[in-house]
Amino acid sequence: MRISTGQIFANANRNMMENQTSLLEIQDKLSSGKKFTSLAEDPVGANRVVSLKRELAQLDMFQGNIDASRRRLELEDATFADLNTAMDRMRELSLQARNNTNTDADRQAIAYELEQLVEYSAGLMNTRDAKGEYIFSGSKGTTQTYIKQDDRYYYQGDSTARNIQISSALYTQSTDAGRDLFESISQAPELSVSGEMAVAITGYEVTDPALYAGLMRSTGDLELRVTVGTDGALPPSVPAPEYRYSLLDSAGRPVRTAPPENTPIQDIVFDPADPDERQVSLNLAGITLDLTLPDNTFVDDTAVQVSGEGEAYFANTAGNPTLSDSQVFTDLISANGPLTVKVAYDPAAVGSEYTYTVENAAGDPVAVPGLTPNDDLIELDGWRVQMQGGSDPYSTAFTLALEPPQAARLRFEQPPSNVLNAVMETVEALREPVQGDQEALTLQNERIDQALNEIKASQERIGESISKVGSRLRTLEKAEFTNTDFKLMTEGTLSAVQDLDYAEASTDLAKRQLALEAAYASFSKIQNLSLFDYIR
Repeated sequence: MRISTGQIFANANRNMMENQTSLLEIQDKLSSGKKFTSLAEDPVGANRVVSLKRELAQLDMFQGNIDASRRRLELEDATFADLNTAMDRMRELSLQARNNTNTDADRQAIAYELEQLVEYSAGLMNTRDAKGEYIFSGSKGTTQTYIKQDDRYYYQGDSTARNIQISSALYTQSTDAGRDLFESISQAPELSVSGEMAVAITGYEVTDPALYAGLMRSTGDLELRVTVGTDGALPPSVPAPEYRYSLLDSAGRPVRTAPPENTPIQDIVFDPADPDERQVSLNLAGITLDLTLPDNTFVDDTAVQVSGEGEAYFANTAGNPTLSDSQVFTDLISANGPLTVKVAYDPAAVGSEYTYTVENAAGDPVAVPGLTPNDDLIELDGWRVQMQGGSDPYSTAFTLALEPPQAARLRFEQPPSNVLNAVMETVEALREPVQGDQEALTLQNERIDQALNEIKASQERIGESISKVGSRLRTLEKAEFTNTDFKLMTEGTLSAVQDLDYAEASTDLAKRQLALEAAYASFSKIQNLSLFDYIR
């Protein structure tokens, strides 16, 4: 094969350029300290580098969360310590005020210091972190935790606690909501009444808060029912309606009176016309209910249930149905049950355009004295409606039933309060002069005793919170150690994937440099070869 001089020069040039490129690549790696400087050199390795760096960034984020949570929890811990100190002083002053040898001036001085301690404690409860967020407002960090209105403090945050991720599978609570921390004082139990028959509950008295709370926990919401007859209608054999009242629990079972009577309050008959029978006092476990049971006037237009074709017909007439005499109508329905009224209208029948038929629930005809034939006014013993004629004959039917409003729901309530308001109530009591008034002094001492119990309850809640904060700080510490170990392992793996072995790279550099120098030397010999030089 014939090799020209041009081929020799081109081949030598290509080889020297390749050696120079190879030498430049190894020099770039030595300069950067990386095994590869482009994705094309090692696609698999480059992908692993991206994944490992993402893991490191996530670990850095977890560490940032740990640092932020630690600062918040340490701030909470310091705030709790200051609050506890303030409450210790409140308790000391309350005990001092409890001494009956104090004069009114002494109590005034104690009240002033207690008021200052309340303001100081309110400031602690409104503590903000370095970002300016209120640490005890739950998720409403920009809302002030407590505001003061009319010498009372009201919580403005929510009950949501902030959770923050501190490792790949671990979250911790970084704040505590003030509702759980400070709204831990239970006020006196109350009774909430709602429903159409709420007016029947004219009063109540909690005689034993513990028994009352136990009763309502076991029964759930109570329901006072007043019924006319049985299921709204008595059988025809009963000449007059009977009014009954029942007190049922959330499962529909009758509630029993307090021992020793222990009798069920269900279907107790009363005479609505007798004021003495309508006034009822129920003695339950821990509470006494005063009732004024309704007379027949609690049956109104809305109590009459109309169904059937007539319901749609009345909706298109000018004369709306009305209840003219609730007692008479109640008697009618109670004696016969639901009534079905059938109406036929024929404008061609002069003098007898309207014909009516009234039937009871069994389909038997009922004679209604108040129903006048051939008249466009239907009046069924206390319930009336104006019919409407027209040019075409028609027939319609409707059913009347009595379903009077007859229920009231009774719900247990014990709204929470805070130690700030509890102490403020004591402050107000201490400012009242009691010197020389034994009864007033006794009431004041009872208020102080209650305040001491409320301060104790609040300190117990804060003590529990201090323990929880300590546990969370310990969790943060353990998570930080774990994340550090993971970070070292990840950094080691990343180094193994992307960092250059300098010993190997230096040897490779020397080898490539020698190859380039050899190429230079051989080319210098080859380029001097010439046939004319050989002939000469």
